[in-house]
Amino acid sequence: MKHVLASIASALFAVAAMAYPKADVLVSYKYHHFGITVGGETVKEYNYTYILLANSTASKFYSPQSEYLDSLHSTPSGRALENQLMQIGVQKYITTGDDSAIPRYKGQLYVYKSVQDSTTTVYDTYGLGQVGKYTEPIADIVWEMGDSTKNILGYECQTAMADYHGRRWKVWFTPEIPLKDGPWKLCGLPGLILEAHEDSGQHSFSATGIERTDKEMIPVYMPERYDNIGRKEMLKEYRAYLLNGKIITGIIINSTPDGTTTGADPAKGEVHHEVDFLETDYRE
Repeated sequence: MKHVLASIASALFAVAAMAYPKADVLVSYKYHHFGITVGGETVKEYNYTYILLANSTASKFYSPQSEYLDSLHSTPSGRALENQLMQIGVQKYITTGDDSAIPRYKGQLYVYKSVQDSTTTVYDTYGLGQVGKYTEPIADIVWEMGDSTKNILGYECQTAMADYHGRRWKVWFTPEIPLKDGPWKLCGLPGLILEAHEDSGQHSFSATGIERTDKEMIPVYMPERYDNIGRKEMLKEYRAYLLNGKIITGIIINSTPDGTTTGADPAKGEVHHEVDFLETDYRE
């Protein structure tokens, strides 16, 4: 434990010289999505924990597990510790078949919104060992207000719907927390978004906890390692990687625009189930 704390402290020291905004609220979300499979296999489901740190001027949406690994990668002592953890995890897997102790990323997406600059900066993976970033205007989403209400985590929420980058979203937001923010890129409502589902059922975000915080919103560790790349280019590159770079493992992405269909594999005559990314307009 002392080694873990020392490694994290070293990583934090490396960014301590820079001033970052402090959050007012920390929201935990469950991000649910389907894996990409073919050949008649059952579609694998994933549930990842994401965190939203937010105040009225900025926010950061990220995976705490992935940020922890990035913090280790940012220092020599941290990389040494990760190697030790990997050896321990692999040994446990060999002995028991349980791979839960192997350190692994659980979503490499970071979304940093700056209200002051009216920009959103996204950091993500787009291939084997490849990570990129792009900056775009904060999403100007045209929301249609609904008349349904429900209680989420003790907060009274209203519903709204909108189309965004190829998908139709339905969200629940609470005016009781007057931050125009939410999970991922979703924002722009008169209250914090606590739940979001897109119509195909492939992706959803659900708040699991809310608390006060003054944690600094450090965008990412080692920002220099991210390639500058356009949003659609990044998605196309990642799609090409999944289609071609992993073809030997039989992983494929749906070729339809909305990612909602299933079909038969002409080579094997088997039914396969497929999904697509959070944004599908890169196909246009």
